[in-house]
Amino acid sequence: MMRASILVAIALVSAAGSASAQGIQKVAVPGINNFWRVNGDVSTGGTIMSREMAVPVLKKRGIRTVINLAGGADAEAERQAVEAAGMKYLLYPIDPMALDRAPVENIIKALNDRANFPIFIHSGAGHRAAAALMIKRVMIDGWDVEKAGIEAASAGMVLSNDMAPVWWKFIRDYLKAHGK
Repeated sequence: MMRASILVAIALVSAAGSASAQGIQKVAVPGINNFWRVNGDVSTGGTIMSREMAVPVLKKRGIRTVINLAGGADAEAERQAVEAAGMKYLLYPIDPMALDRAPVENIIKALNDRANFPIFIHSGAGHRAAAALMIKRVMIDGWDVEKAGIEAASAGMVLSNDMAPVWWKFIRDYLKAHGK
């Protein structure tokens, strides 16, 4: 009986995970490393490797705001290209070595402003972007941590990168610090 209960629980968790992640699509977008379309309002991804190729595609996809969580030497050129295309650009870098949570409050504020949507949130490989989405889901949308974690795993928080466990801990620590 116990074994049957466990199998039913596993099936339910699997079904819930696939149901909430069904709408998420990994899309090949020229000039962007790891682009995931989460829904009509949110896309996440990694680095914009070619502004010349990526920015027009983002504009065509209806993106209104680009949020860069990686920063770096190309951030100002990226800002210029995004703004020249008529989109809003927000830069809230989270240093993967320092793991400073200070930018998260600005990220949450931006993700709580409907005027910014549809948005594209990006970082190096996409982990910070998926982490920001997960924090938004819990802190703003009222999702439970498990449901938000399933979505984050489907939207870029993949374990094929050594930094993924670091970002999972970053999320957990942030949410715990905020009573979640």
